[in-house]
Amino acid sequence: MIHIPPFKWVCFNYLCFFIFCSNTLFGQQSDSLFVEYLFEKKYYADIIRWTEQKGQAFSYYRGLAFYNQQQIDSAIYNFDKLPVGHPSFIKSRFLVGFGQAFLKKYEMSYQTFTQSKVEDTLQSALKNFELAGLALLQRDTSAFASYQKNFRGNFFAFSQEEEKLKEIGVLIRKHKKKSPLLAGAMSVVVPGSGKIYAGKTGQGIITFIQNLALGLQAYEAYRRDGWKSPRFIIYGGLFTFFYVGNIWGSTLSVHIRQQEFNDKMNGQILLNMQTPLRVVFGQ
Repeated sequence: MIHIPPFKWVCFNYLCFFIFCSNTLFGQQSDSLFVEYLFEKKYYADIIRWTEQKGQAFSYYRGLAFYNQQQIDSAIYNFDKLPVGHPSFIKSRFLVGFGQAFLKKYEMSYQTFTQSKVEDTLQSALKNFELAGLALLQRDTSAFASYQKNFRGNFFAFSQEEEKLKEIGVLIRKHKKKSPLLAGAMSVVVPGSGKIYAGKTGQGIITFIQNLALGLQAYEAYRRDGWKSPRFIIYGGLFTFFYVGNIWGSTLSVHIRQQEFNDKMNGQILLNMQTPLRVVFGQ
């Protein structure tokens, strides 16, 4: 015999089920609204502490908070926890790829971008754009040229960034690396000329004047008092010190000048790679 529960018991069960579903649904919604409010106020440290209590379900928000604090390693760690079906999964892969490029993990960034699935033509064009920026970071101008062919300017979100990236590519191709050895050799012949060659004209002129003045003083001391005189020893020692320093400084100036150029270009490339991510994904 089948036992049919009383009508009141059935109603009670349905009521409990409704309350449970409502609490679950509205609880999740209120949590999301709360964390979005914290993002609006830029309370990133509070977001990190609060989401840690919520577990893996809020890994995306925790990763985004770390990302906005430029704690890129921690951001990538949390983004990597997102399952494929997560609503922000694609966005997280783009952020991971950019973060790896920012950390100069170029090979990992390339793999992240190339393996990322896209849903539409906008995301496909954005993926091509990020790979183009990554190629410039690696100074691979031939790879950049292949990606640049797909720049169409069709998407307002990053059409300007495409043009800027083209300009950076031209600057990198036209930039001529200077030789530290040549700078050192030039400074052996004419003190300060190596720094002028490296692009430090003011420093080169000052170095030349310093070495010329000390050299003349040393020569005058030698001519009048001989090589054993204290005056010659002092000025001769100073001249030798500054002369050798001028050679070393010239070779170092080439390295510094090249590093300054690379840092400037990389900063501009990363800025242009990041801006479309904010526009496209509303990050």
